[in-house]
Amino acid sequence: MKIFITGILGFVGTYLSRQLIEEGHDVWGIDRTSAHPNVSSVDLCDKDLLLDVMQKVKPDYVYHLAAISQVVIKGDTSSLYRINIDGTRNILEVCALQEKKPRCIFISSSQVYGNVPEEGLPITELTPINPVNHYGASKAAGEMLVKAFGKEEGLEYVIFRPFNHTGPGQNEYFVVPKIVAAFKNGKDSIRLGNVNAERDFTDVRDVVRAHTSVTKNFPAGEIFNIASGKTVKIVDIIIMLEELTGRKMIVECQDSLLRKSEIVKTYGAFDKIKHILGWKPEIKLSKTLEDMLHC
Repeated sequence: MKIFITGILGFVGTYLSRQLIEEGHDVWGIDRTSAHPNVSSVDLCDKDLLLDVMQKVKPDYVYHLAAISQVVIKGDTSSLYRINIDGTRNILEVCALQEKKPRCIFISSSQVYGNVPEEGLPITELTPINPVNHYGASKAAGEMLVKAFGKEEGLEYVIFRPFNHTGPGQNEYFVVPKIVAAFKNGKDSIRLGNVNAERDFTDVRDVVRAHTSVTKNFPAGEIFNIASGKTVKIVDIIIMLEELTGRKMIVECQDSLLRKSEIVKTYGAFDKIKHILGWKPEIKLSKTLEDMLHC
């Protein structure tokens, strides 16, 4: 199969492209910059250039990963909405213009669910979407665009809603690699926000296994959570790293790092994806953290 990935050089895109190549697929993609012959430097908002690249590749599948993925956006939100909504519309329009329309896999986010009360946990695919931040809102809008193009243009699609995921190579903007980096760099203290927040963490390598499963079985029109089915507190991650390194870390809780719309506790159910695609998480968080320490 010929596969096209937007955001192919990003954190998840790098793992996804590697996995697809190992499975024998012909992988192409776009990113903001590139020095690879199979990767073109294209702005998602440049529809003409995007169309030109897509017509040359003629993919069977398109994975749309490219996005601004910051949950906390201070000030101007125009770039986030331009990339995450206008860019998504462009990729869908370009797919719809192809002589042979590719199957589309849209990588959304668990942030579309917002702050679900504890009695509503675990979150399933039937949980109403109710985003509480700009990133979640942009992903919810992206999902609506995908569904509309499915109805109007006949595009076959699958939507994935991954919960928090991490692994070697993730940017230190995100909390887990930030904590890991503090241990790797020999720091004695770290500044964090709410360390009692409970999150659902999955290893990025498990996440891409879920993504690639649709090349074998494509359940068009379906939405899937990618989750571990359990929570872990941020403070527990610090304790795990202390055990792995034999070092102690002082945590300085900073009000400035607290989110206005903090999601205190969240975790998802993976029953649907297990039943339909045969996926379940396999890599323990302790293994993920160990690999991040040694990468």
